[in-house]
Amino acid sequence: MDLEDFRAHQDKYTIVDVRNSSEVSENPIFSCSISIPLADLKSRIDEIPHDKPIAVHCAGGYRSAIGSSLIASLIGEGKPVYDIGEHIKEFDEQPAVE
Repeated sequence: MDLEDFRAHQDKYTIVDVRNSSEVSENPIFSCSISIPLADLKSRIDEIPHDKPIAVHCAGGYRSAIGSSLIASLIGEGKPVYDIGEHIKEFDEQPAVE
């Protein structure tokens, strides 16, 4: 994932937050993200648009690795799915981006 491009052009990505709902409400990181807890990804996969690259995040990188892999397997090949991973800590320290 090109983090510099992501920082500059978050609107070019579908951002999926796989943290639990309580985590999202206590600490939203991206105002434009789609919140789908990791445990619900399979049943809610149709809520994720495929028209942009998909960037997946959680709080520290573990769940986003699983989530990005699951999303990629469910939506099929040719659709870019990125794991923000541990880099989310760089964004969490900033105010939410609109």
